[in-house]
Amino acid sequence: MDRSPARPPVRIAWLDLARAISILLVVLYHVAVSAGPELLGGSGSPAARWWTGVNVALIPLRMPLFFLVAGALATRAVQRPWRAVLRPRVLDLLWPYLLWCLLFAVTGWPRYAPADPLGFLAGEVTGMLVIGSPYWFIAVLPLFFVLARPGRRRPAVTVALALAAYLLAPVLQAWMVTAGTDPDLAYGVFQVTDNALWYLLGVVLHGALLRAGDRVRALPGLLTGTALLLVFGMLAAAVLRSEAPLAVVRLLELAASLTGLAAAVRLIPLLARRGALARLGAHLGSRTLVIYLVHPVLLNVGVVLWMRVGADDLITTVARELLLIPVLAALAVLGSLALDRALARWGPGWLLAAPGAGRSRREMPPRGAASGPPVGAGPSAGRSDRPGPSRYRRSHE
Repeated sequence: MDRSPARPPVRIAWLDLARAISILLVVLYHVAVSAGPELLGGSGSPAARWWTGVNVALIPLRMPLFFLVAGALATRAVQRPWRAVLRPRVLDLLWPYLLWCLLFAVTGWPRYAPADPLGFLAGEVTGMLVIGSPYWFIAVLPLFFVLARPGRRRPAVTVALALAAYLLAPVLQAWMVTAGTDPDLAYGVFQVTDNALWYLLGVVLHGALLRAGDRVRALPGLLTGTALLLVFGMLAAAVLRSEAPLAVVRLLELAASLTGLAAAVRLIPLLARRGALARLGAHLGSRTLVIYLVHPVLLNVGVVLWMRVGADDLITTVARELLLIPVLAALAVLGSLALDRALARWGPGWLLAAPGAGRSRREMPPRGAASGPPVGAGPSAGRSDRPGPSRYRRSHE
């Protein structure tokens, strides 16, 4: 175990940008798939179907990318003593998970169950306890971190077990639902078994990922990355439309995820060599936690206001179908960042981290960065998101 003094981590520009891209895709997914039918004239409208189809097709990439990066950034912390990592890696995630699950329930009942607020609240509390809530993503990170600590001694065995869990995840979920298991519990078990592979791969492949990002050259990286992205698109479309047996679809999805991640490792480092993109990636990538926590609540409030004001009559059909989803996604991100700024200045800090954590609550750990620009910031620098069982989680990642 590494007991050396902790050094402030140096930001890796392309990893920051990868996290930023993944969280933006998550917000876009929630706006398009969760709120899109409500905002675009019903689930049967062409615009709602298109936005839903595109975002569902990205399932094999969106969360695998985030968890791969999260695991890569956790590699040093995995080796440190528990006393050094218990708060930032466990408590500072579990506390906001519990708190914001309740805030979601309070703001969600007018949208999902206006006639049964207590029933909705009870359902959200049950979902929260079994990682079946809209914020499941935050709850699994401490669990994956705990699994990675003993697993670092036998990385091949750890990855093999995670791969087996990944392949069996949809079968296990289907069996649990058929057996009468609570849908929230089945959903929570699925999210753990579906995503642990990517986090653990990030831990194991930390060095390889950094080397790959440093060594990618412009033209070869662009060509191979684009080719891989096209293959990913074909595989993702096959997963979306396939009527093959579940095992075959799962293998196709695995191939799509691996291809999409390989494309990201080739293309995102090239994007991060643009100074403006590197700075944007550092800003958003260091605030993924607050964006993830706040935007579902803003979406709840926004959809209710939209319906009550009758905003459909104020916007042309073309503008609504083409611009509404990306504009609302951007507003959700900006609103989250505004709240983050306000809390950093005036508090209370316990909205985003366990009480007593001070100001170290801006992002999924690790937070800190050495002074100076991110590595790779300049031009010369080298389910899940699966549909859940009920209400919001029916279309929540």
